[in-house]
Amino acid sequence: MEKRDIGRILPKSELVESGYLESMLDNFSTSYKLFWFKGIFAEIIKGNTEISYRRIVARMIAAAWYPVNYYNLSLGVSDKLSDAIRYLHTGLGVAKEIREDALITVIEESGDKCLWKMINGFTGMVPYRLIRPFYESEIQYQKKTDLTFRDARVNAFIEQCNRSDDGAAFYQLDRKNRKLTVSPKWALYIRTNAALVEGWLNYKLIKYIQERNPNVPAIPFKLFAPTERDRNLSAQTKFWRKIQQEMPLYDLYTEREFNRPNFDRYGKFSIDHFIPWSFVLHNEIWNLYPMFGKLNSAKSDRLPDKERYLARFCDRQYEAFLVAKKWDGEFQNLKEQYLNVKRDIFEIACSDRGHDAFVRAMRQTIEPLYQIANNQGFGIWWYEEEEEEEQEGQLWCNNQ
Repeated sequence: MEKRDIGRILPKSELVESGYLESMLDNFSTSYKLFWFKGIFAEIIKGNTEISYRRIVARMIAAAWYPVNYYNLSLGVSDKLSDAIRYLHTGLGVAKEIREDALITVIEESGDKCLWKMINGFTGMVPYRLIRPFYESEIQYQKKTDLTFRDARVNAFIEQCNRSDDGAAFYQLDRKNRKLTVSPKWALYIRTNAALVEGWLNYKLIKYIQERNPNVPAIPFKLFAPTERDRNLSAQTKFWRKIQQEMPLYDLYTEREFNRPNFDRYGKFSIDHFIPWSFVLHNEIWNLYPMFGKLNSAKSDRLPDKERYLARFCDRQYEAFLVAKKWDGEFQNLKEQYLNVKRDIFEIACSDRGHDAFVRAMRQTIEPLYQIANNQGFGIWWYEEEEEEEQEGQLWCNNQ
């Protein structure tokens, strides 16, 4: 069977020429057209066809918020959408975990001049470039017949054609009032085929982001906000609690035992991802270890300093693995996750070379992920306690 590009499978229609959608998103060097279309799509689904530029850009930022701000994905070297997102978070203090609707409201109601300068930058070219395919034949004819016609005049020419095309294009521009109106025929097409169009659009977005983040895992799952289920560690907590019943457990960073006095001081027993969850996007047991809750909050989604902690982490994992391996049938699904480190890890861990082979396998799995995550923008963290007097609140030092 001939292999087909799923990105080109869009339903045909008697109302519109669906091939224009493919042409609209066929060639681009930045993410702007993708997210501009995505913003319009979201408004159409909500029943809105007259949409302000401000609203569309707010939706662009909201759609790219988690990929950029939470998962540290790159949208490209020259892409300025990331700058607006990071300015909102670091400059205006908008929380990473903000809901989409709340973020859109924050953007629309903001009076920050710097933010609006960024936002206005997206509306000078993108509204015209997205619908250019509808007028490509006219543009090419104009270039042939008018030797003075240059790219600088394309936007004005598109606007001129757009005013007189009787609604054939995807939308009608209103530059003066900074809004657009989606064609009724196109709005009906989008609503009728919403699931397929959204799948096609997400395919385009995944492909675009994957090309700019080639070594990053789980790209399709990093387009959206994580759910509580994604972050649920109840089974993993029970696993480490049972380990604690059979051997002493010590915090990786303070070297203090998990007991009541230390819980009172450093916070509750919690489970931490050595490589941040927002990079690996899984809860496999080989990447987890207990940690005091207050330090876990301070560490956030940063990487533990490799020189200080990786050897210790691998040693503790080896000790815990030997304990868990003896359990008959208990936590079998979690124990089998060690096979993702090395397929014969159950055999080598109990051999004469067990410790060294286990640690080597762990390092070979963790170190490449660690380096990619660091390159991706995940900062480095370590614990540093005051020498003279230990105090809560003076528990960490980090280096970006």
